[in-house]
Amino acid sequence: MTAVQAVLRPAREADAGAVWALLEPSADEVIGLSSLPADAAAASRICGQTAETVADLATGSFHLTAGGHRRLLFVVDAGEDLPLGVTGVTFKRDVPNLAVQVATSADGLGLIMASRSAPWTRTELDSTFLGPAARGRHLGTLLSRGRFMFLHLVASQIPSTIASHLRGRFDDDGSAPFWRCFGAHFAPDWARSTEAERALTGDPARLERLAGHRLPLTAEVLESLGPVNVASLPAFHLLRAEGLSPNGMYDPIDGGPTLVADIADTVTGRLRLHGRARLADEPGGPGGEGAIDALVSVAGVDRFRVTRAGIAVDDGTIHIGRAVAAALRAEADDLLAATPLGTEHEEPGAAVEEVGR
Repeated sequence: MTAVQAVLRPAREADAGAVWALLEPSADEVIGLSSLPADAAAASRICGQTAETVADLATGSFHLTAGGHRRLLFVVDAGEDLPLGVTGVTFKRDVPNLAVQVATSADGLGLIMASRSAPWTRTELDSTFLGPAARGRHLGTLLSRGRFMFLHLVASQIPSTIASHLRGRFDDDGSAPFWRCFGAHFAPDWARSTEAERALTGDPARLERLAGHRLPLTAEVLESLGPVNVASLPAFHLLRAEGLSPNGMYDPIDGGPTLVADIADTVTGRLRLHGRARLADEPGGPGGEGAIDALVSVAGVDRFRVTRAGIAVDDGTIHIGRAVAAALRAEADDLLAATPLGTEHEEPGAAVEEVGR
């Protein structure tokens, strides 16, 4: 049987059981990735909210109340019983963001790390997870960057700031060394970062315990603050290639950096092109020579599906293979969007990429 072309698409309510079946066996790998469903009930809620969010975006009726947020989960679908991976975004309006920043001390004689919580409106990139069957198959670009194709379809309705919180360093015992340097001073009942993660997942409002504090920037802090966790490095490089940059904010638990960009400044937005679909056996010519490696999607919110494929472009036309058209559920003359990719976007087969809490 010929393998089905993998696509990234918004989750449907009916996907909830399969999403949890994908995540449950890897619960130890995704601990602390609180933007992923933590149980079957959460998977059902998130898939249900995704369906509502897509419907609102498709009709132009999407709205965020002050202090509110909306979730949108994507799955990598290759026609198998379980999705190959999941990722998502969360739209937030005036939702507090707690971060640690480095500043000159009040006496002007040194550096301090200071934590503050302030309302921030952003489109936050959530965690991504590749199941065991998907690792090593070069799906990272589709999983991480494919959702940007969707965000550009709805750019006028969503917060324009794109933000991603990457995980920091962890010791062999699974605890973040930055927690010893910062959070443990103010929340000593959470001796290790793993205990803080569990407590805050159950009650996010308790993050306020970590706001409004200042400590000297010591050598130990410098060693633990800012490095990206090895499991998150593929995501870091993909997001840097997309145009996101560190903004000087660090996670108060593991010291990982925050990356941001305006949606209009992302590479996907700047390189994206449109054209009518033309179906061909071999886009680009005999043997596929001259085909462009790209992310290509149907340019419709309620029909959105994106895949990575070789395409050819000329005079407002995007030539795609018939298998790609079948995966996208696209027909001749459908409007497509595409973003060319370069070799700098290749990535190893990472299992978990922390891109949002």
